[in-house]
Amino acid sequence: MMYTQQLPGLYCPFPSKLNPHVEKSDKHTTNWVKKYRLVPSEEVWSYYHRQKFTWMVARMFPTAEPHALSIAADLNTLLFILDDQFDEHSDDSAGIKQSIQFERLVHALIGIMKRNSIVTLEKGGPVLSAVSDFWRRIRKLGNLGWQVRFIESLQQAFAANLWRIENVNRSQLPSVEEYMKWRPIFSGASFFAYLLEAIEGFCLPDYVFLDGKVQRLIQLCSNTICWANDLFSFNKELEQGDEMNLVMLIRNNRDCSIDEAITAAVNIHDEQVKQFETLAQELPSFNMSTDLQLSRYIHALSIMMKGNIDWSTKDTERYHFTMLETA
Repeated sequence: MMYTQQLPGLYCPFPSKLNPHVEKSDKHTTNWVKKYRLVPSEEVWSYYHRQKFTWMVARMFPTAEPHALSIAADLNTLLFILDDQFDEHSDDSAGIKQSIQFERLVHALIGIMKRNSIVTLEKGGPVLSAVSDFWRRIRKLGNLGWQVRFIESLQQAFAANLWRIENVNRSQLPSVEEYMKWRPIFSGASFFAYLLEAIEGFCLPDYVFLDGKVQRLIQLCSNTICWANDLFSFNKELEQGDEMNLVMLIRNNRDCSIDEAITAAVNIHDEQVKQFETLAQELPSFNMSTDLQLSRYIHALSIMMKGNIDWSTKDTERYHFTMLETA
């Protein structure tokens, strides 16, 4: 089954930008993937390379320096490769084994970051050595407070992914409300907001991130990236029989047509973008230099939201759909 109509446009009235260093970073990531043997063949890499993962971070982080953009591109590509590996339907026994393997991998990855471990390809294998290299480079870009925030958000993403894997293994679909709670966490959208802090060189005091409005703005940014992504990917997932998607869950829970479910999902996305716009005008005040940095950071979150839409609709081959133009 495949949805063949045009998707309605999404409200996201923020600037479209692209990092001028995208080609340079893309070449670096190609070499990095091959150096750490993250894919089994040139053919598999060709499939991933056509999906333009570097363009995604280049649109989300348009002012990053080449070195920092390459770090983001490396991580983004690795996460997509891992997501595909663990995003397969399986029978009960294989599913339990997959959950155990995922937990072990997460434990090892978080351990590398907490201990600043250096892991070689020979001793740790492709994924652990690649994560070790990523962490060695990126931790130089952020202070200790940032490292704690980033690791914690990554741990939350991994824990939520285990929830997702176990639901898939049991062929159990969550409610729309439950899914909307977990989706922004297991997607990694939340830790991309903290990745932004290091990749684009923001230097905000740790206490700023404890403010309720700042946390809500980060959450709204993460949410809208996920709802947009669900609208872009549901066709691909529909073909694969995967109904863990906002559109499909709305359709099943409300017993409505796909067109009605799409309209409902678009409304959720657009309403939360408008909430972001409103709240961005009500930022807390700390001191002059912090306020200026915070305003720039919130603007950068809006660029991330728009960048995700632009990548999905203009760059990647990952999703196959047509979309009506809008703001």
